[in-house]
Parts: sequence; C-alpha cells; structure tokens
Amino acid sequence: MNSPDLAVKAEDLTKVYRNGVLANDRLNVDVRRGQVYGLLGPNGAGKSTLVQQVMGLIRPTSGNVWVFGVDADRNPERVKRMIGYLPQTSFAMRDLRGEEAIYFTGRLKGLSHKETLRQRDAFIEQFEVDEIRRKPIMQLSGGMQRLTGFIMALLGSPPLLVLDEPTNDLDPLRRRAVWEAIRRAVVYDGAACLLVTHNVLEAERVVDRVALIDEGRVLGEGTPGAMKSRLGDTIRLELWLRDGAALTRAQETKLSTLGTLHQPRPQHLLLRVPQDRVGRTIDLVLTEIGTEAVEDFRLATASLEDVYVEIVGRSLEDSERDEVKQDAAQDSLNAEQIGN
Repeated sequence: MNSPDLAVKAEDLTKVYRNGVLANDRLNVDVRRGQVYGLLGPNGAGKSTLVQQVMGLIRPTSGNVWVFGVDADRNPERVKRMIGYLPQTSFAMRDLRGEEAIYFTGRLKGLSHKETLRQRDAFIEQFEVDEIRRKPIMQLSGGMQRLTGFIMALLGSPPLLVLDEPTNDLDPLRRRAVWEAIRRAVVYDGAACLLVTHNVLEAERVVDRVALIDEGRVLGEGTPGAMKSRLGDTIRLELWLRDGAALTRAQETKLSTLGTLHQPRPQHLLLRVPQDRVGRTIDLVLTEIGTEAVEDFRLATASLEDVYVEIVGRSLEDSERDEVKQDAAQDSLNAEQIGN
C-alpha cells in the first residue's frame, strides 16, 4: 500500500454476517486517483457491504481494506474524513431545510462558516436546485433529496467519493449534471470515485474500470472496452413481445441455434449473435415470429450486460430475483453497525 495514487485497496476482503450469510468472498479491488471505478452487479450482490467496509462502518471477517494507506478497520474516523459519501438510503437530517442540512454537513467536515456558505451556494446554483433552500428535506422529491445528498458528498473536495446509485430518481438533464460533476472532481481535482450501480448503460459511459460482482465475488474486472472484447465480434438483439404473445418451443430452438438466448422476463428476450448471423436473425424475427407477436426489437453492439450474462450465466435482472438471501444480511449489517 505504498503507491501514492492508490485510493482504495481491498485485499482478500471477506464478510460473513452473524446469520451465516457470506456477503463478500475474498474480494480484491484497487481504486486509483483520477479514476471512476464501478461496482456493477444486482441488488444483493455484496456491493454495499464492500462500501460499508471501505467506510469503516463494519468490520471485515477477514482480509484488509486501506484508504490512501490508512487501515479502515483500525482507523475508521480518519478514513471517514477523507471520503465524501452518498448512501443509497435516505439520510438523517430530514426535518431541516436542504440548505441547512448542507450547511451543517460542511461545518462538520471542518469547513469555515464563510467557505461552507460559498460552496453551498455555488452547488445550489450549479445544479439549479433553488427549491432546496425553502423546503425541509422530507418534503422534497426523491430526485431533489438525491441531489441534496450529492452536494453534501462534494463539500470540501474530498479525495475519495463513494457514491451508491447517485442518479436514482433524477431526470436526464440532472443525471448528466451529476456525471459532469463527478468527472470534474476526478479529472481536475485528482479525486477517486468508487461508484456503486446496477445500471449497465451508465456504467459503460462513465466508469474507467469496472468490477462485475455477484454473490459477493468479483467475477471480472477491467475497462469496459476490455471487458466487452472478451465477447468477440457480436451483436446484441433485444426483443419485446406483445402482451399475451409467447415464443413457441420451435422458435426458441431456432433462435438458440443462431446465438446465445436469455429471457429476463416473459415478454423480453436477449440474443447475442455473431455479426455474420445478424441478417438471418432479423429474417427469423420478421418472418417466423412475425410483427403480430413482436412489439419492438433493437440491435446494438455487445454491452456489459452481455459480459455479465456470459460470465454468470444469467442476466442482472435474473440475479436480482435470485439474491433474496441478502435481505437478511442487511438486517445483520444494521445490527453490527451498532455493535461495532
């Protein structure tokens, strides 16, 4: 842990909750300055548990995690001072007006009265959220609450941003503004960003490196381009069927002979095919399945979702349905935050 640009290093990080649930299984993750590092996986995959250990909020069962060379388990208070954190869940100061909550957060971070006001007003203007000056947080929309929390995370220009689903509930324009703010912090301020998401499209557009996580393990890691290159020269076909329509067994068999077929939901199909089979695939969709059964279809280059399917054998949506066992882990996490 001697590299000055290494913001987070997790080494064989393992977390087993008291109820026996294995949330993290020997995770190894390196996050560097000037980098947006994405943790991509379904809800319940172990992403938030990893973040809680980086923050020093829960103790690992085994392994280590360092933040800028500081052991997060042994020095959690020191680590927290280096991090701007946006949790996925709501925060505590819900009775205060948004501008008051931002002000008190800045003061708690050690900013002077004058500097806190300057940064608060600049961010409110930057994100065009003047309404948070007047309303208690509990009366704000979900998107406005999310932006208020994001501004709190940015205060003081922390060297590490830890952001859990930062664009949930945001409209497209404000979502873009959030990504631009993250990119400025990373490129111009030299910060690092650990980003938790299950949004494949956003992950591809904004992260520099990504770790695919499922059942507490890192199944693949690298740049989005390098991750997708393992699929070769393939095309992704998404197919939506009309209500009440379904593929026959013969149609499923024919599609499967052309590529790799997955069906996240009854009316939604994903097919990954080599480029030289795209024409035959479209002909099959139009002639044998027919427009009377097809609501819409879309062709695109392979995505991180396809990489996930290739590695795990199921889609992110399927994984989210399968990971209900992690709900119990969240209850244990809350109990351990109190006990540790």
